[in-house]
Amino acid sequence: MLGRLRRPTRTLRIVFATDLHGADLVFRKFLNAAVIYEADVAILGGDLTGKRIVPLVVNGDGRLASNQDPDVIGLSAGREIEPVMTAVRDHGRYPVAVTATEYEELAGDPDAVERRFERECHDQLERWLGRARSQLEPRGIPFYITGGNDDYHSIEPILSDDPYAINGEGQIVTLAPGVDMISTGYGNPTPWNCPRDVSEEELRDIIVRMADRVTDPASAVFNLHVPPHGSGLDICPRLDTSVTPPRPVPGEKMSAGSTAVRAAIEQYEPLLSLHGHIHESAGITRIGPTTCVNPGSEYEQGVLRTAVVDIMDRGGSVVAQLLEAR
Repeated sequence: MLGRLRRPTRTLRIVFATDLHGADLVFRKFLNAAVIYEADVAILGGDLTGKRIVPLVVNGDGRLASNQDPDVIGLSAGREIEPVMTAVRDHGRYPVAVTATEYEELAGDPDAVERRFERECHDQLERWLGRARSQLEPRGIPFYITGGNDDYHSIEPILSDDPYAINGEGQIVTLAPGVDMISTGYGNPTPWNCPRDVSEEELRDIIVRMADRVTDPASAVFNLHVPPHGSGLDICPRLDTSVTPPRPVPGEKMSAGSTAVRAAIEQYEPLLSLHGHIHESAGITRIGPTTCVNPGSEYEQGVLRTAVVDIMDRGGSVVAQLLEAR
């Protein structure tokens, strides 16, 4: 007598996004996606922070002056400042309201700009963590977060001290019974010499120190910011590094992923690996038994790109799909 065929059951649903680069609008969409897609865990990879501040010159009445930063040319003088600041934040930049005198002082002091930029990164990240806490914690959705190669090291205390978010950097965390995750935002060298760019050898050591302590790598998740070299998740324009800043070579592409990440995946054969870093190379592929995912990023366009990943039957199989919200 034949028994009923048992259908696979879901052990864990992951909603994963990465490379938000300070875009408030996309972060709000990510939190909404975690709820809408009924995530068991929400994972946000690096790069978390934006790339620049945008000074907004204001008159004494608090409205926009006529002499503006190039990013906001075309905005009419006399507008209320707050809606403009919100629009700038939504697209991943940090608006700073200044007087004409303060603007001139900033323009002549690159160190002051750098200090203000880092402070804005910290302030925004604290706001994000507060919003995640208020939106996800009441629903019982754990929130894992990791910096990326583009993020200052100084964000680490902010992530680690938050009462709700779990900073995954360098840690082994348990997502579900039998499913552990390791994470790092460090990456192989780039032409921009980012804060967390390290050699392939050092990146390999960072990963191995975690992976060697995982009880069952075959059921594990490797949350590694940089995709594996030659995986198809790491294709980007080839850059001419003889000029500053580097610029794309027309018509030429290259694999910019990490050989250390690929070697770790091939050695430990985790169930799932989550990546980002290369915005234009979204996809799902396999390296041996490992399902490798890069959801990509379109943060500047206000588009959320997510991976919704179901781990079935205590780490037995993976069902992954890429989604976007415009």
